[in-house]
Amino acid sequence: MLVTGLLSLFLSLFMITARAQDSVRRHPRIIARVDSLNNKAVPLIRQDAGRAFTLLTQAELLATEYNYFKGLAIAYLYQAEVLSQRGYSKRALELYYRSMQLSRRNHDIYNVARAEQHISSIKRKSGGLKEAEKLLYGTLKTFTDLNMPIDVVNIQLRLGLLKADQKRYDEARRFFDNAYLLSRRSKYRYGEKKSYYNRALLLQTLKKPDSAIYYLHKALHLDTLAGDTYGKALSYIELSKIYIGKKEFDKAMPFARLAHSKADSTAALALVKTSVQLLLTVSKAWRDKDAIIQWQDELIYVDNTINERERKESSDFIDALRMQEQQQVRLQQNIEKAQKRSEQQKSVILLYTGFLIVFVIVVFALGYNYKKAKKYTTQLNAKNNEIQWNLALLDKLNTEITKQNKKLEDDNALKNKLLSIISHDLRKPLATTQSLVHLVNEGLLSQEETKDLFGQLEAQYTRVMALTDNLLFWIRAQLRGVPLEKVEVNLHQIADNIIEEQKIPISDKNINVDNILPAQLNWLTEAESLRIVFRNLLNNAIKFTPVGGRIEISAETTANETSFTVKDTGIGMSTDVLERINSENYYSTKGTQNEEGSGFGLMVIRDLIKKLDGKLQIKSMPGKGSAFTITFEASSTLIPSNGFVS
Repeated sequence: MLVTGLLSLFLSLFMITARAQDSVRRHPRIIARVDSLNNKAVPLIRQDAGRAFTLLTQAELLATEYNYFKGLAIAYLYQAEVLSQRGYSKRALELYYRSMQLSRRNHDIYNVARAEQHISSIKRKSGGLKEAEKLLYGTLKTFTDLNMPIDVVNIQLRLGLLKADQKRYDEARRFFDNAYLLSRRSKYRYGEKKSYYNRALLLQTLKKPDSAIYYLHKALHLDTLAGDTYGKALSYIELSKIYIGKKEFDKAMPFARLAHSKADSTAALALVKTSVQLLLTVSKAWRDKDAIIQWQDELIYVDNTINERERKESSDFIDALRMQEQQQVRLQQNIEKAQKRSEQQKSVILLYTGFLIVFVIVVFALGYNYKKAKKYTTQLNAKNNEIQWNLALLDKLNTEITKQNKKLEDDNALKNKLLSIISHDLRKPLATTQSLVHLVNEGLLSQEETKDLFGQLEAQYTRVMALTDNLLFWIRAQLRGVPLEKVEVNLHQIADNIIEEQKIPISDKNINVDNILPAQLNWLTEAESLRIVFRNLLNNAIKFTPVGGRIEISAETTANETSFTVKDTGIGMSTDVLERINSENYYSTKGTQNEEGSGFGLMVIRDLIKKLDGKLQIKSMPGKGSAFTITFEASSTLIPSNGFVS
């Protein structure tokens, strides 16, 4: 009787523990909670990315803890959509693939197709049109087999846009037609509207403005029926653009005003900005000074509002990521507590097993009791292995999240730096330009003062254009997958062009610039990148060379290397300043006549030179001047002269 009682007690403890763990993992309330968090996040993805990511993080942690893999796959899917919207395409791709793998494990082909659909959009935007096309055809087949017409319509519309990118316009038109017909059969009004709108964009590309206007009006009609104010704003913008292109400004103005009104009512700041730009274009065409000033002021206000919102959203987004990391730490602590409880339960079970074995040896045969003990040990090892697997998975997730947070913080810091440069170094000269133009328009200046102001305007314009080129080509250098098209360029002619471009500041400081580059020195390189490098080096030399100084541009070619040098007789740099510049940090000082700079030129030069497989060397002495040398391998850069190609 005693042996039977102990055996029953042991089995009861084991079964209660197993049932408790299994019931928690499969409890319908847990599943409902995860699904609820995912569903609440969907409408917030475009309205409040930080709040959406917080909800999705909670869903991810809960689904991970209780092994609800379908909910986890959907949480990853929506997290990737948030990251993609914020511009973190690489991290978004990682989550889309993770979601797709979990959905395949669950045999959930619908969510596999949804993940592939989003992956195709990222591939298309990054230039991977063939890969995007393959993914879209696969999802089209899946949604067709599942008999999901609305999803089929959306894929057909995406394929139409992809074909338009590939310049296969007849195929694009066929996809838009098929989407329209299926939308009509399925009573999917949004799909019908999008087929009209996309077809209008295609017709604009094909230079058929009248046909595009016709389909935009049909799209507007459906937006009116559906009460879609945002969609109406998009159509009004396109109509205004078409009439501006036709120089029918009296027709373009009403549509631009309607677009502005609708965009403003939906707080769509990007569309408000576009509509204001259209209104400014028409006002300039009409030479309406009051309207120009009005729309310029509103454009500055909208830009400031957009920048403020982006800074706030970035801060909220970083807070959400930090909260995700904190919740992961708490989850790890809970699992460690669960492991301790499991170890305690294991000790209790082992204690009862020991007593059971002793009594069973006395009563029953040794072989029978040994088999029973072995069975219990196997079950305990399985539980231990499961706990160890969960801990390993959690460690891996924590490591990945920490890496992602570091990357996001670096990206946010870079973005803030760019916003600072744009808001200060671009807006300040533009604001100054606006003030000067206002003085001229009001007739408050003499002819001599007006002439002097126009000289200042030209100098401001040259500086803004140079900084804009720097920003654009630096951003282009950061993008992976953007190819550099190398052509044969003549260094002497490029240097002459840049010297001519900078003739005003050169003349103002009476600087003698000598271009002693060989007339037939041709390189195989990316032409525009080389122009940007030349422009920044010459600007820097002019800035730090006093009145009456000299700048020399020379070249040197050896068997292994070819290089060019921009050398000046300027103020030079101390060892401390040279170390700060060579550390590749953002750094700026004023020139010999207090010329201002963005500090962005050397960053651009370094990134472009790395992209072109070259290297930069700086030599300088205080009071003696500076020399900046750009060097490339002769085998990959220098080519025989056979005429200039630009």
